[in-house]
Amino acid sequence: MSDTLSQSFLGLVQIMDELREQCPWDRKQTIHSLRQMTIEESFELVDAITDNDWKGIREELGDLMLHILFIRVLQKRKSSLRLKK
Repeated sequence: MSDTLSQSFLGLVQIMDELREQCPWDRKQTIHSLRQMTIEESFELVDAITDNDWKGIREELGDLMLHILFIRVLQKRKSSLRLKK
């Protein structure tokens, strides 16, 4: 992985951490409130794959990545979940 890509990913992780602290909507979210949205994003990815829609696949993978990072932020406050594991 290139240094630029690594730095971009770490920047995204930092943004997600900051949003959790600063954004009222983000602060209200729980793993349970994110559940349905994560399921919907997963189905949207499946639809894009079924349609062989590479642009849609890329977009939905990005949406899912944000959900994964959001859940990581929530879990980080509850336990020792680390991205390195």
